[in-house]
Amino acid sequence: MLEFAERAAIERGYSAVTLYTNEAMTENITRYTRAGYEETHRAEEKGLRRVYMRKPLGKA
Repeated sequence: MLEFAERAAIERGYSAVTLYTNEAMTENITRYTRAGYEETHRAEEKGLRRVYMRKPLGKA
């Protein structure tokens, strides 16, 4: 699923993909890190602790 989103973003001319997950979802954080995403910041919104991540994209 990540690969599909990244390809679609490249095709549309985006230079990066950003996402967030819940801080408690440590397996997601590990999966995204292994896929090349880096944590940019954490924030609490609407009572949820979120971890924001970003991955720069190469050319298609």
